[in-house]
Amino acid sequence: MAKYLRRSGHRVTVLTTKAYGRLEGEAEHGIERTGDAQLWRARLHGRDRIDALYGSNTYSGRPHPLSRVIVPEPLAVAWAPFARSRALRLNRRERFDCVITSSPPESIHAVGLSLQRRGVAWIADLRDAWTFEPLRPPFPTAAQRSLDERLERRWMRAADRVVCVSQPAADDLRARLGIEPALVHNGWDPEPEGEPVRASVADLLDPERVSLVYTGRFGSYGRDPGPLLEALAGLADTDPAAASRLELVIAGPLTSDENALLRSAPVAPARIVIAGSLPRADALALQRAADALLLLASSRRSQLANFKLYEYLGAGRPILALAAGTEAGRIVAESGGEVASADDPEGIASALRRLLDGPVAAPGDEARRFYSYPAVAERMAAVVEQAVAARRAA
Repeated sequence: MAKYLRRSGHRVTVLTTKAYGRLEGEAEHGIERTGDAQLWRARLHGRDRIDALYGSNTYSGRPHPLSRVIVPEPLAVAWAPFARSRALRLNRRERFDCVITSSPPESIHAVGLSLQRRGVAWIADLRDAWTFEPLRPPFPTAAQRSLDERLERRWMRAADRVVCVSQPAADDLRARLGIEPALVHNGWDPEPEGEPVRASVADLLDPERVSLVYTGRFGSYGRDPGPLLEALAGLADTDPAAASRLELVIAGPLTSDENALLRSAPVAPARIVIAGSLPRADALALQRAADALLLLASSRRSQLANFKLYEYLGAGRPILALAAGTEAGRIVAESGGEVASADDPEGIASALRRLLDGPVAAPGDEARRFYSYPAVAERMAAVVEQAVAARRAA
């Protein structure tokens, strides 16, 4: 987003944490990093950074214990105070026209409120909704839940503009809080940066099979791979000839339970390839080499439309979305992909047969352009101009 906002003439400063290290040459791109109490925990374990989740082949999926104690979430004390202090100092030096605070973490919106009080237009940008279909575990006491709801109501109503990345989240805020959010989706970058692709990526796919590729975490965010595996096992049992032409390739970290489930699933003569976590460039190359890309989203999270979806659109490969009833499913359907319910093994099996019978349509150029970051940044820039005008008129 920052890259393409700069190209359209905006001066952009990105404020973030030191907890995950630094990028080469980031100072030239206006990236400012602050302290973070998460680093203290890393140093207790002899490390100088909190390793990113995708750098490992496994993850626990368990929330931090403090997520049941601190409202709205633990970074309210671990990072938000550092971010607020640096943001105020930067504003004294730079005199910003607008600040965009992107959550989660929800506590970052306190920074927007502080800068707004100093005359800066403020956009509250919700990558995930706050109390609607939350990813966070429920707070154990009514007092905590009430405080969380009050913070959401107060901060969202105070912002000059609110942005959501999905229509269900925007509809919820409109109905509950009486505000009118702008809809600015996530996107894919037509000019990705990263390391060279390893030649071994192509070796993960069997040219004699239809390769259905999934990248990223497999079973989190309410996703359940069980019905998919049941559909694969059913296909293997009823039509082994068809199953022998199919492979499911998973590139990303797994929980121990997911790993055991995938390795023990009776899907032969179909095959499941567990590729582990790949560098980003390799994951993108694997997407582009696939016959089709798999998306999995539970209808219990109707707002779900994460970065994976847009990377898939950018790859230009057919998409099989087990995501009926979600924003992701709606976008895939409108882009010409195949959509089925994530909880319906029979429906999934039918979708797999259609994939094998082929061809499944790939997303068209119009959809790919609409969800590319140059177009997304243009829509965000329009919201920025609206917020600045509203603040000047206040």
